[in-house]
Amino acid sequence: MKQGVKFGILTILLIGVLVGAYFAYQNLKGDGEQITKATTAQTQSHGENGNVGAQASDFKAVDINGNDIRLSDNFGKPIVLNFWATWCGYCVEELPAFEEVYKEKGDSVQFMMVNLTDGKRETLKSATAFLKEQAFTFPAYFDTYGEALTAYSAYTIPLTLFINSDGTIADKHLGALDKNTLESKLSELS
Repeated sequence: MKQGVKFGILTILLIGVLVGAYFAYQNLKGDGEQITKATTAQTQSHGENGNVGAQASDFKAVDINGNDIRLSDNFGKPIVLNFWATWCGYCVEELPAFEEVYKEKGDSVQFMMVNLTDGKRETLKSATAFLKEQAFTFPAYFDTYGEALTAYSAYTIPLTLFINSDGTIADKHLGALDKNTLESKLSELS
């Protein structure tokens, strides 16, 4: 009987360890990955950076050819500023809508699709391979300096800002966008 009790206790302990390991893995796996599929009602600004009506904060990023570019280089034309990463499921889900709208309106609106390239979780190599594999043609930029992330506190993605040609923020959307919502927000830009 002693052996049966020991076996029962060991079985309970093993189950406890497995359950604990599962939850620990889930927490580690999701570390830093705050993804929200927001509704249209959740588009108002949050945090201190990127408030609607404020001047857009400038930052430096790298284009697909390795050249530095600043957000302010694009003032004078309405801008769609999107923050994304390949590990973000909702980001990947919305990118085809951005590609479609870019092909339709890319002459009148500057698209800045900023990949949160931290060199660890998202590398320049993995991000460019993804873009090539998916055949996306929108202008992609890489936040290798971390300036874009900091300027807009883009810790929860996807995050899209709609910036008027004078550099003021017209709207902000947290969460995945569909084509109709994207087009609607673009029609409000000046």
